[in-house]
Amino acid sequence: MQESAPPTAAKPEPAKYSVPAFEQGLDLLELLMDSPLPLSQKTIAGRMQRPVSSVFRLLNCLEQRGYVQRDPETSGYSPTMRLYRLAHTYPAHVRFRELAMAPMQALARQVGESCHLSIREGDRVRVIYNQPSPHMHSLNVSEDTTYSLIDTTAGKMLLAHLPASIRDGWLTGLSDFQALSKKQQSELKQQLQSLQRKKFMTVPSRLTPGVLDVDVLLEDAWLGENAVLAVPCIQKRSKTEIKTDLLPTIQDAASQITTLLKGM
Repeated sequence: MQESAPPTAAKPEPAKYSVPAFEQGLDLLELLMDSPLPLSQKTIAGRMQRPVSSVFRLLNCLEQRGYVQRDPETSGYSPTMRLYRLAHTYPAHVRFRELAMAPMQALARQVGESCHLSIREGDRVRVIYNQPSPHMHSLNVSEDTTYSLIDTTAGKMLLAHLPASIRDGWLTGLSDFQALSKKQQSELKQQLQSLQRKKFMTVPSRLTPGVLDVDVLLEDAWLGENAVLAVPCIQKRSKTEIKTDLLPTIQDAASQITTLLKGM
């Protein structure tokens, strides 16, 4: 009996209404937002695989509208605060609080600690929601506070789960990373490679002595990117309690939040 040929994979349908110039403008903005350093016209053109003349027109339009700015000394382009303000007017932040509040309130009650959610914003980690503990003694983190990517467990977790090429590019442009010795840079890279295989961390805080940081990765939860649910523990727990009680409780809350956020 002759075997039938395997079915041919369906080709993705082309966009019904294509607007090339608008798409190129969005590509350019996304490129600048993902870069820790200003980019030159030539670099932008190379990465977008577009003629320099086309990139010049896009940059000129965005600069006139106030969304990008040019460094007069290096001629490199970077996004302006207007773009950040535009992003912050998007109701996703409000919707995020509504969705995350119930699971995080329940988590704070169960573990007796505060908890907060962080995302990567440029070359920093930003706390976008903090849920205080109902107990008197707990450590709270102010919302909208930003921290170094390499000095926090949340930042390391977010860096570790970026594609290797993107992560290395970020590290190269981070002043905090450049300030480290060659040995420290090598050790950090090894730590990030090790974290690629993990979805949680339980380590003593570098910023706050006496606090145990428990961080759990929320994959693709925040508008398609990773987020981190963190619980700074000031109450002492045994390793057994952390493994069998605390960590599973935090992971369960993280799973609930991820499911809710992905449905936004």
